[in-house]
Amino acid sequence: MRVVTFGETMLRLSPPGYQRITQAERFEIAIAGTESNTAAVLAQLGIQTVWLSRLPDNPLGHLVAQRLRALGVDVQHVSWDSDSRLGLYFVEAGVTPRPTRVYYDRKGSAMSCWRPGEWDWHNLLRGASLLHATGITPALSEGCREATREALQVAREMNVSVSFDLNYRSLLWSPDEARRVIESLLPLVDLLIVSPADARTVLEIEGEDTDVAVQIQRRYRVPVVATPLRDQQSATMGRRFSVVATAEHVWRSEGCPFEVIDPIGSGDAYDAGLLYGYLQGDIDLAMRCADALAALKHTVPGDMLFITRTELEQLLRGNLRGILR
Repeated sequence: MRVVTFGETMLRLSPPGYQRITQAERFEIAIAGTESNTAAVLAQLGIQTVWLSRLPDNPLGHLVAQRLRALGVDVQHVSWDSDSRLGLYFVEAGVTPRPTRVYYDRKGSAMSCWRPGEWDWHNLLRGASLLHATGITPALSEGCREATREALQVAREMNVSVSFDLNYRSLLWSPDEARRVIESLLPLVDLLIVSPADARTVLEIEGEDTDVAVQIQRRYRVPVVATPLRDQQSATMGRRFSVVATAEHVWRSEGCPFEVIDPIGSGDAYDAGLLYGYLQGDIDLAMRCADALAALKHTVPGDMLFITRTELEQLLRGNLRGILR
């Protein structure tokens, strides 16, 4: 199995603990990008994974590539730009009643300058099992929108399955603009991942959270629609579960409990788990893996989940609890 994905990865800077940015004297750094987070988890689970992006040809850009390469992600097709910058984003962790806040500093980043024709998709997708994309990339610029469409169209021509996480970011574009672009891409998508909140905001879907996948599947005829769901029992505890709909069947998972250390990136871990099972043709396995990895990511600081296939198997059996000695 071989998965190809593309998108922007930034440098995440966070004050230690729960400090406010205005009081911080130092920042902890991590790399952060939804597609690269998903690629890194898949690579750790043994899936051959290719990540494409545009990075500045400077130490920050090379830091991103080195860290992904160390996790087994193929970064050899990254485009290097000598006259651009790496996007940054700042995370100020909060606890009730203070929310966690995210501040972007990504305008003019290397990836936002992506244009159609930069990558030879016919060669890149030869032998690929899946192309994974998200709604963040087309939100970066008009060029990124057209280039995303190009990638998905070539995948369709080559009979390569396409997964797409809507992943709406209100700081990047409006709901109306997002809806116009996303709806034009959906005919090229085989597996759509969308949260109930994004479905309401962008696609104007109404009703119960557990009915969102069915409504989207019926309206847009996407072959498979998955909705990640969260039963939040308190500010620090909850359960991740899933609903997946096709034209013939609806699956509902039992879910996986979690405690919260850092929720950012849990959606990317969810995508990786879902794709891991989907690639094996098993929707039930896909949901169980997605729920488990999303829950596990809540316990890991930073944007990226660090995991092994053995740990995932133990988690699915309910063996990762307490102290392992």
